[in-house]
Amino acid sequence: MKAKSIILCAVVLLVVQTIASAQKTEVTVRQGKVRAETQTATVNIDAGQKAVLKKGVNPLVTVDSPLVHDALELYKLVEEEKEHGELKIDSVFVVVGKADEDDVVAAIYWEVPNPMPKATNIMTIPYSSTLGDIRVYDLSGNLCKVKEKSLGDFAFSFSIHFSEQVQPGEHFKFIAVTSLDAIDLPVFPGGVQIAWKEGPLAYFRTSPGYPNALQYFRFILPESAILVDTNREIVATDTVDGRPAVTIRNYTGPYSDAMCIIALLDPAEDGTTLADIPGKYRGLRSKRDKENSEMYQREMHKIRAGIKYTNRSTPLAGLLTIFASAMNGDTDMYDTVAYEDLSPDQARKYAENSKYWADQLDILSTPQWPRNPGNGYVHPIYLCRKSSLIAEIIQRMVYEDGKWYAHGSTSQQTVDYETPTSEDFAAAKRKGYLCDWQVAGPYIQKGKEARELFDIPFGPELDDVDVTWLPTTIVSHDPHPVAVNIDKSILHFNHSVAYVRTEIVSDRQKAAHLEIYTDDGVKAWLNDKLIHENNVSRGIPEQPDTVNVTLKQGVNNLMLKVTEDIWGSRAIVRLVEP
Repeated sequence: MKAKSIILCAVVLLVVQTIASAQKTEVTVRQGKVRAETQTATVNIDAGQKAVLKKGVNPLVTVDSPLVHDALELYKLVEEEKEHGELKIDSVFVVVGKADEDDVVAAIYWEVPNPMPKATNIMTIPYSSTLGDIRVYDLSGNLCKVKEKSLGDFAFSFSIHFSEQVQPGEHFKFIAVTSLDAIDLPVFPGGVQIAWKEGPLAYFRTSPGYPNALQYFRFILPESAILVDTNREIVATDTVDGRPAVTIRNYTGPYSDAMCIIALLDPAEDGTTLADIPGKYRGLRSKRDKENSEMYQREMHKIRAGIKYTNRSTPLAGLLTIFASAMNGDTDMYDTVAYEDLSPDQARKYAENSKYWADQLDILSTPQWPRNPGNGYVHPIYLCRKSSLIAEIIQRMVYEDGKWYAHGSTSQQTVDYETPTSEDFAAAKRKGYLCDWQVAGPYIQKGKEARELFDIPFGPELDDVDVTWLPTTIVSHDPHPVAVNIDKSILHFNHSVAYVRTEIVSDRQKAAHLEIYTDDGVKAWLNDKLIHENNVSRGIPEQPDTVNVTLKQGVNNLMLKVTEDIWGSRAIVRLVEP
């Protein structure tokens, strides 16, 4: 670039670094500020910013950050795909993130169309998890005002105010830099964490769900990290300052298929080693899981060949039937197999969506299902993306009158909690808290909300029904030392019920009372006799439901029915003796 095409005017120049090449000049300001002028525009460059100056092009001003530099380098890959013209690209999302012990920092390049029918300078993110300490810059380097509004229950809306208006259909284009406390990582609306531990593996996921969006994610991992799995194709691996980095590409398509998950070991954090890689990655999947997966693949091959499939005698058969109806365009059959009541338009839309997912997913695992679980029982099937063993989606199957129905799907739940120690359990038991529980469920009924389910009997209340009782997840719930975390113990489902049971051993017949705290409503049986009921919608209350009881000598069986409205379900019981 010829020198006369660029004029640099020092305003308060303390430190400035300039790098020139034949095509461009880069100006980085460490302190103070300068004003850069090209043939097309003049811009101010403040401390902590960098300008890229090209002949005949408006200056591009960005944050002086290596992460921002990486994000703009990845954007060159986006430009190449745009020029290729094969994909319909409505939005662009490029993220470069780095996790340290105390915080997470990220740079984001974002292109989002203005969906409004008129020009506006405000871009709205209507429903999101927290974005942390975020700074947003337009492509002229102007700092944009960001307004955050809490929607309750971990959800927020954000409005970003730009200096210039964007016409309908044109794109907001901006760079964001954000930081988060590692101990307070953001969550998806509804409380689903984006970083969690499950056994030895640490997981991270991101899911900006715009349709037809081209996305590149570059994760700079901890120095000792061992990458185990991703649910997306890796386009590059390298190192940054001695730390492993992985770059992943994703195109969301018309179905907003945006979930991106990585799984890794972090030896420096928790002492894990290569020997801690889960067995399923070393060919040690259970025989049952492999058989289910092979059966699913075999039957899907037949379905793709045009063979009709209408078997709903098992959860897997029900899933195959709904996928078969979707792939064959049989919306009447799809409506029959779906547990929800669907309009013709909904059935068509959902069938198209299911056809897409049938081509993306594979069976990972599913628990053994009861032979006769009783109406309303919900059974999970865990699905992974082809070529990955990360449990990404849970398909929920509902039993009713001998057949299994599909009830939508949900993202894989995270497991991220601290189990009380043996000393904690011992201390809780000395205070009368009941710690040894089993759980069954969840159970639902079409069109019924939690309060309506309260008086409907399900499996554990009925004779001649097979009930699978599972171990529970016990956590603390201040000020209580222990609580049964029901929605972490079984598949979480709004407007459902679950049952928990335990045994109370008494050395003699005696009077006592139970302090019962539940989120939400509760029925209680002691030795098969109904002793308490409270049909409410609430969180864990400050004051318990108190029930006077008489314990018999020996084993006393206590069972609770706990209703779940929304956002989670827990139960706490304390036995108080005179």
